[in-house]
Amino acid sequence: MSEQLGLGVLGFGTASYEITKGLHSEGVADIRVWKREPWSDEVQARADAAGVILCSEASQVTAASNIIVSLVAPTAAPDVARQACSGIAGKFYLDLNAASLKTKEAAAAVIQGGGGRFIDGAIMGPLKRQRHQVSTVISGEGAEELAGVLQGWGMDVRAIGTKVGLASTVKMIRSVYTKGLEAIVVEFMVAAHRYGATEQVFDSLEEILELGPFLLPFRQMVSELVLEQVEFAGRRATEMEQVVLTMEELGVDPLMARGTLQRLRWVADEIKLRDRFEGRTPSNYGEVLDAIESAAK
Repeated sequence: MSEQLGLGVLGFGTASYEITKGLHSEGVADIRVWKREPWSDEVQARADAAGVILCSEASQVTAASNIIVSLVAPTAAPDVARQACSGIAGKFYLDLNAASLKTKEAAAAVIQGGGGRFIDGAIMGPLKRQRHQVSTVISGEGAEELAGVLQGWGMDVRAIGTKVGLASTVKMIRSVYTKGLEAIVVEFMVAAHRYGATEQVFDSLEEILELGPFLLPFRQMVSELVLEQVEFAGRRATEMEQVVLTMEELGVDPLMARGTLQRLRWVADEIKLRDRFEGRTPSNYGEVLDAIESAAK
């Protein structure tokens, strides 16, 4: 496939603007972008800065491009795919929306029904700082081929498999950790600030992070934390009950702490994870996860 193929983008929000502006700096010309009218002066100025040609219909983008990138509101992805599927046969359709698995599958069905080559994608880094060079993973039939083309445009794109939904689902699952960590930090820092113990909490956390599993490589750390659920989930749930009470006494709604308590109680009391191993220590984290999955069915 030639690296000179036309590029079209559906949507012109922040993500689309940053990516197209970066690609324009790489010399990628004649990028068509679909944006619902009316176009404000600000939209026109951003289009000029990004070097893109605005189109009032999604089908105009499809007609003029061989690679179409969807960057719209996640819930709108299937409907936008329907608007763009005319003339999609044989063309790449890269859905970079941060959407759920079922939403991606719905958009894929539309594009594949029109003969297009649907590729699922997920942006994994700080887009505003890295623009088109932001780390991105893609999956689907032809993902390796498309990755090669986009890499030729200076993009940091990596194919991770052929299954539609793999890339975006990896991002969604990863966000349980990354976005959850953000929410946990906000919750405990609000409580620490309210009680006037910010520095003492910092000192305590720095100390614990220099001990135990937190010094291990990430994979090993996660493995140990999963293995420890067999023996310690019940004890930790009991402690979290007191954590929830403390947060409430400080006047902080313990959304994250309460969720942690509920998960630990589920592991310890509802599925009785410890009883499933009958005093035996599991050999690896996969064995624990298999037991949890079996119990959850």
